[in-house]
Amino acid sequence: MSALDAYADDELAALYDLVYQSYDEDLPLYEEFARRGESPSLELGVGTGRVAAHLAREGFPVVGLDSSLRMLARLEAALDAEAAQRLRLVEGDMRDFDLGGETFDLIYCALDTFEHLLTTEDQLACLRRVAKHLSKGGVFVAELRSLTAVDWSEEPSPLRLEWVRPDPATGQPVTKLSSVTSSRARQLTMFTLMFDRTDAEGVVHRRTFDVTLRATGRYELELLLGRAGLRLAAVYGGADLSPFDDDSDTMVIVAELEGA
Repeated sequence: MSALDAYADDELAALYDLVYQSYDEDLPLYEEFARRGESPSLELGVGTGRVAAHLAREGFPVVGLDSSLRMLARLEAALDAEAAQRLRLVEGDMRDFDLGGETFDLIYCALDTFEHLLTTEDQLACLRRVAKHLSKGGVFVAELRSLTAVDWSEEPSPLRLEWVRPDPATGQPVTKLSSVTSSRARQLTMFTLMFDRTDAEGVVHRRTFDVTLRATGRYELELLLGRAGLRLAAVYGGADLSPFDDDSDTMVIVAELEGA
């Protein structure tokens, strides 16, 4: 199951929020790129709006696209009136969206979102949509895992306790556990995520679901961009725009239209 269809109910959207909402290391990155442009920014796979809502609150107009109505509804409910005026939400698939000729100075996929595209065909479809909606002089920014940071173990890893956090809505403790396996031949990592929620009577309720990500190398991605009418302008080793090298856990790519 990919992020294109994984968060199809309210509970999973809330769990997504609990996992990612406090992560803010990449917010200055997208804020800086948004500041360079004049037109609105477009986030692909906006989810519950961790990045897009921040940009809107900072005064930047943003369009947020996601295929999950539950995620979009959660995002909309969390916006204050001022930010809601700057953030337009669109239900759509990042592989085939069409915004009627509208173009953007910044299109971005934050925090491994691009890796939820599991085939070359899906990746190319997305990048071609990006090229169609990118303004001349605009940039496409995506953050992915570095190939050297991926756990390529073929056997399922032992179940790992990641954290225990209170549910903001109920105060009940939520425990996150995970296990991962991989297929090097298909460049896939498969995560089994378990969330245990303990209610007031001490009863544990478990929600389990699987997420698959496809890792993509720097040179493979450069070829995909070229086939989509884009060119790789820069590669960084993190949201702080540090150099990309053998020790980088993250790869941030910046692309632009060919000939721009």
